[in-house]
Amino acid sequence: MSISAWPFFLALAAVWGWLFYVLSGEWEANEQYSYGWFIPLLAGWIFWQRWTGRPQARPADGLLRVACYAVLALLLLPASAGILIAGAYPDWRLVLWGLAAAVLIASVALTCLAGGWPWVRHLSFAFVFAMVAVPWPTGPERWLTQELSMLAAQIATWLLPMFGVAAMCHGTTIDVGTEALGVDDACSGIRSFQSSLMAALFLGELYGLRWGFRLFLVIVGLFAAYALNIVRMLVLSVAVFSGGIGALDKLHDPAGFAILFLTMGILWLFCWGVQNIPAALQPAMGMDGGVGRIARAPAFACFAVVVAMAFMVGGSEGWYSWKGRNMVRAPAWTIPAAESVGAPTDEPLGERVEEMLRYDTGFQRAWHDADGHAWHLIYLEWKPSRMSLHYAQPHLPEQCQTMIGRTIVSKSELRRADANGISIPYYLYKIRSGAGEFFLMYVVNDDRIGGQQMEAGFTAGHRINAVLAGRRNMGQRSMQLALVGEPDEAKAEEAMREMLPQLVKPVAR
Repeated sequence: MSISAWPFFLALAAVWGWLFYVLSGEWEANEQYSYGWFIPLLAGWIFWQRWTGRPQARPADGLLRVACYAVLALLLLPASAGILIAGAYPDWRLVLWGLAAAVLIASVALTCLAGGWPWVRHLSFAFVFAMVAVPWPTGPERWLTQELSMLAAQIATWLLPMFGVAAMCHGTTIDVGTEALGVDDACSGIRSFQSSLMAALFLGELYGLRWGFRLFLVIVGLFAAYALNIVRMLVLSVAVFSGGIGALDKLHDPAGFAILFLTMGILWLFCWGVQNIPAALQPAMGMDGGVGRIARAPAFACFAVVVAMAFMVGGSEGWYSWKGRNMVRAPAWTIPAAESVGAPTDEPLGERVEEMLRYDTGFQRAWHDADGHAWHLIYLEWKPSRMSLHYAQPHLPEQCQTMIGRTIVSKSELRRADANGISIPYYLYKIRSGAGEFFLMYVVNDDRIGGQQMEAGFTAGHRINAVLAGRRNMGQRSMQLALVGEPDEAKAEEAMREMLPQLVKPVAR
């Protein structure tokens, strides 16, 4: 490799390294994206294999060269805005996709300057493969995690009687005898969807398949992952029916790994089977006298990209530090543990929930009042970190209530209630569960410098205003307060507002 290649590699490492750092929050917080930790290694391997077999460089010149420089310059403004927003909202999928697109375009422009269109065609698959690490947009993801999961649970419930197991399905919950397997237990298979997509793209590159065969390989992987996860639901349901809920703990993880290996095996068998078909393989592309050569022209552009990244990331951190110096935080609050206030006993939320949400403090509490109403409280708190937003999102009522087979009938506009001098923002939900209905007060509050704001239903305008004001997340807490037995919405809301001062207590900063 010539010395002149190092600026090119350094620029690519700077833009992709920072993007992977931002995405690592989703990889850590979201099990279905945990495969993302492998993407940098696999994408790097693909790039290196293609680099060692690159064609002769024909660096861009004339108008194409000017266009590449113009593209890099035009990316500065949206990239700066995206980096600034991601500093406060690292979970905003639209921003993540915008940043990923900017990194992809910048990589292609640098590659074109270095080796022209022959290099773009030859090396760009590594960049496209790396995009698999970006979390799916919220809409498609929610459809996958809810609709496809519910369909899988329904299919498993329909098949279970063939194995002598009577079962009923409620959303993504399968009732087996006296036990219930929720989506956290039987699993939705979405993680297998993501990992099978990654594996199919990688194996297609490893075996050098033509693009049509690679597309078919992706389809095979997705269908195999979905079908095998239905099999997993069946196995776990039969095990729980025979050995009780204790059998679930023993089989849950081994069954997951078995499904993963079986899916990988099916993909490998497909590649092994078609590699002897000449029409399935791409022609070998060797070096055409261009060993180690790279244009000198992009050296300036490469160094400029590295410096620009340093200024944009450093500027983002400096912005929030500068704006946050003299701001006053809003009053903080918490819900004390039951034993400290003489309340009913608190109960843990379960190991699977704790593993998924990774809260610092969390419990549930149930009691009945003098009027015979049933109350249920869930309180979660995350200490200040860049991960608090990531961990809090899966607990939204739109997601968790739907996943256990309930229907959201209505949701109010943002409202506020006073609790011991603290203004508590909340949404009121009316939820149907089976033949009955109940009301749910949902409060999610972040410890932003300068004020308390609701994350649920946050508009883009609200988020941009928070960024311009220099407010970023410094911690997160959420509360779900359910009231069962009061059919009148106005009375239910009034009772909840009166209950808040008994639960919420101010705390010193």
